[in-house]
Amino acid sequence: MVTIPYDYDEKSAGSVVPICIDDIDSEGDLIHPALIELGVVPVADLLRNIAGRVLNDRWRVSEITELAVHSLWRTDRENFGAAPSFRILRRAHSFAEDLRVGGRRARKKADVELFATTLEALQDQFDLTAALEAKDTLDRLMDQLRRLGMDDVREMVPMILSDCAGEELVGRFGKSRNTISQRFYRGMRKAAAAAGIRR
Repeated sequence: MVTIPYDYDEKSAGSVVPICIDDIDSEGDLIHPALIELGVVPVADLLRNIAGRVLNDRWRVSEITELAVHSLWRTDRENFGAAPSFRILRRAHSFAEDLRVGGRRARKKADVELFATTLEALQDQFDLTAALEAKDTLDRLMDQLRRLGMDDVREMVPMILSDCAGEELVGRFGKSRNTISQRFYRGMRKAAAAAGIRR
């Protein structure tokens, strides 16, 4: 069992909600520690926020994080890409949504109904989230942001795609929502152009 923060002490932790993850998979194999180090630790607060926002219970963060880690490990093993934290956030958010409505089947039924009523309104919009979900595209964008020295935009990507509140971004980057939004979209357009990605 891995606990984040690594030095968590129940007596002195205060209001920190620990994230506990079983580091042994269903086949009895040890999950590579880098998946937790690179995929969970950098976004621990965002994972807690997802549990709080979607499930109304920050203490369920361990549940959704463990499901995300085990799911990614099962599908990709050590090939978890250049941005495992983004992938963990997306999967944790998806599992949280499943748990909120009583399971994946219930959510898929709701998604079909939503899709039927909103498809027409969405047809002409460019869905950045859907475009970035493709692993190859995301890896290329994150790599270009790193090469361009846009570390702040790189840090914004998992936050924005996990649908974090505007106040979280303002608190993290110390700039107005408008400034953060402009910086993000300009940075992503530059990275996409540099990577040869077209809309």
